[in-house]
Amino acid sequence: MRAHEFIFGDIRSETIREQILSGASTVVHLANRGFSASTPPSEAQLAIERSTTLKLAEDAVRAGVSRFIVLSSIHVYGRTLVGNVYDDTPADPVSTLGISRLRIEEDLMALAESTSMNVTIIRMSNSFGTPAVPRPETWGLLLHDLCKQAVQSHSLTLRSDPRISRDMMALRDVVDVLQQVINSKRVSSGIYLLASGQTNQLIELAQLVRTEALAQLGKDLSIETSDFATIPPASFTLSPIKLREAGVMIPQNREEEIRDLLRYAVQEFHEATS
Repeated sequence: MRAHEFIFGDIRSETIREQILSGASTVVHLANRGFSASTPPSEAQLAIERSTTLKLAEDAVRAGVSRFIVLSSIHVYGRTLVGNVYDDTPADPVSTLGISRLRIEEDLMALAESTSMNVTIIRMSNSFGTPAVPRPETWGLLLHDLCKQAVQSHSLTLRSDPRISRDMMALRDVVDVLQQVINSKRVSSGIYLLASGQTNQLIELAQLVRTEALAQLGKDLSIETSDFATIPPASFTLSPIKLREAGVMIPQNREEEIRDLLRYAVQEFHEATS
């Protein structure tokens, strides 16, 4: 086994793809867009992402890679993201991101059918956590933004309908699951839903941050909400049955991740607390 090696480059480059695939048995493809809902990727950007993902997968086949794992999104469900949602719930995307993700899934499943490479597609729910590489745009994500607010002000402001549902999965739990998938012989080619299985309204998530901020920072924060529509937003519950049936354990470390994210926010915005 070779030591860890970091290779920096653009995977749109054939040379870089050849370099990173040399000697690899498993590829975990995480290079996708969709960081901020306020600045969604353009159709042109998504088209490049789709073509690059397929080229990477095709090159992986030629390089002898045995398993190709790629993160997709629950945005592919679209109109069917309501009530109980399972791995095989029909996809019906409405956003450009969801449509693009579904096309990528279709490309990769077609490749899997024509080759011997195991292609595992993970439809991810929302995730959060301290990034390995600091990126300013991460602070636009829901729980990241709330932790930043907890450090910088004396209240938590929700800018969207507080009744909106989210399944927020701790980043450390996502990494844990991916490690299990890499090592599993029971996870075959196909599409798998990955979620914590816990659905919360935005107001409940803000309350979680408020509780941890009181314990960690000694700040008793108020929660401010925006006006919302009369009709409540649709709720859903995500059930990752196929992963569980394959023996993959899905950990639940959400509160611990929030505590670490608060500590990280203190480090990043310490001037606001001085």
